[in-house]
Amino acid sequence: MENKENLVDVQLIRDMLYDDDGYVKEFSNASIQSFGEFKQHFKESLLAREMDELRRAGHKIKPVAMMLKLDPVIEMYDTSKTYLEENRSTEELADLADDMETYCDTVIAEFQELV
Repeated sequence: MENKENLVDVQLIRDMLYDDDGYVKEFSNASIQSFGEFKQHFKESLLAREMDELRRAGHKIKPVAMMLKLDPVIEMYDTSKTYLEENRSTEELADLADDMETYCDTVIAEFQELV
């Protein structure tokens, strides 16, 4: 059976939070909320072609994604801005929104294992 590596580096979080279970739970709960809000705002803003709202959503999640080394979040966010600038098709925007939602759902599920 294949052992799939988690997206969330639990050891990185534990090291950052002094290996304190209470802090890890608090951080995990905050991350669940942040990624949940982000995926919703990302999808809504992208499909509505609202660049300003998309940037607001991105600026809130980008520091956390960088800290946790969740590069695909940043890459998909940057791609979304390019797609809007290039006036890509609604189908392409929807596909990207779905990819982001799937990724964020996985991140959220992994954080839920820590609470």
